[in-house]
Amino acid sequence: MSERDEAGMMGLAGAGPGLVALRTGAVDVAPQSPRARPRLALLADEVAGCRRCVGAGLLAEVHPVWRGRGTSRARLLVVGQAPGASGHLHPKPFTGAAGRTLRQWFAGAGFPEDAIHDGSRVFLTSVTKCFPGPGPGDKGDRMPSPAEVALCRPYLDREFALVRPRVVLVLGRLAATELVGRRPLTDLVGPEQVIERLGRTYPAIVLPHPSGISRWLNDPEHQLRHRQALAGLADLRERFDL
Repeated sequence: MSERDEAGMMGLAGAGPGLVALRTGAVDVAPQSPRARPRLALLADEVAGCRRCVGAGLLAEVHPVWRGRGTSRARLLVVGQAPGASGHLHPKPFTGAAGRTLRQWFAGAGFPEDAIHDGSRVFLTSVTKCFPGPGPGDKGDRMPSPAEVALCRPYLDREFALVRPRVVLVLGRLAATELVGRRPLTDLVGPEQVIERLGRTYPAIVLPHPSGISRWLNDPEHQLRHRQALAGLADLRERFDL
């Protein structure tokens, strides 16, 4: 990545909502260099200090969590929704019930169960970087708003640019909407998808969110799609040596 490109992406991360909403066009990203890992560390510091949602009046208080777990060598990028309520206390993602479910899914696709926390293989992140608060009736977490997603988008863009994954695994409806398009999960879970980001394309698999609050897999048809998606992830694992 050239200094000008890096400066431009860093500028986006500090820009106002209007500029973020107007962001268009591709960013040319040079091949990875030894400097990529320090840039990930720099991005982690920026995320930790971010207060943009407070400044925009979207959240009263924030505890940004750097969920970017992994290295720039990781070939699989896993994108979830947002950190949970205890994310700022236990920043390692997918360690609770959702993590157990995700490990089972990975095993079903032929990965070692501990692969999700092997940073040399998998880079874990999320669409937004702060706990969004509880959902209605305290059932699960609130879905981050489009405005919150827009303010965090430059951070996710920079993760794509620095990691440059071979394959992307998308977890849940919010991440699917952001990365693949606004379509029902029933249309996205199962067949291999294509993500276009920063002028590049990535093969992708969409799965429902592994949260225990999700009831998506209660439907037998959805279970069939889920098995198809895991088979597709297994195929990508072999094709791209994940």
